[in-house]
Amino acid sequence: MLFLKRIVTVLALVYLLLALLVLFFPFVRTSTVGIFSAYSLPMEINMLLGFTWASVIIMGLLLLFENLDSGLLRRNVAKQEQRINELKAQLFDATKSVNQPAPTATGYSAPAAPVYNTPPTSTPPTTY
Repeated sequence: MLFLKRIVTVLALVYLLLALLVLFFPFVRTSTVGIFSAYSLPMEINMLLGFTWASVIIMGLLLLFENLDSGLLRRNVAKQEQRINELKAQLFDATKSVNQPAPTATGYSAPAAPVYNTPPTSTPPTTY
């Protein structure tokens, strides 16, 4: 998808440069029309109409691929967020089952002391 998006973007930029050359420099317009046949006003009008239709098609393709790309990116982000939420739920369930006290004969148990896996550091805290 990214490849198609880049191709259409490059095509749109090349078209924009060509259209600006034809619109702002009359000698480019007359020489472009003169390539195909003898210069005539209807031929120039047809060329400009062709450029107009080409711009409609290219800009339509550009908008289509931009919207498809952004939609696919949004869907990918939603899937990743869903996966993160599932992993958080699994972690919560795992820590909940580990921290749950075992039942005793009376049905109550004293809260367990917290277990720290890292040794305390001997450096004093820094203040800013």
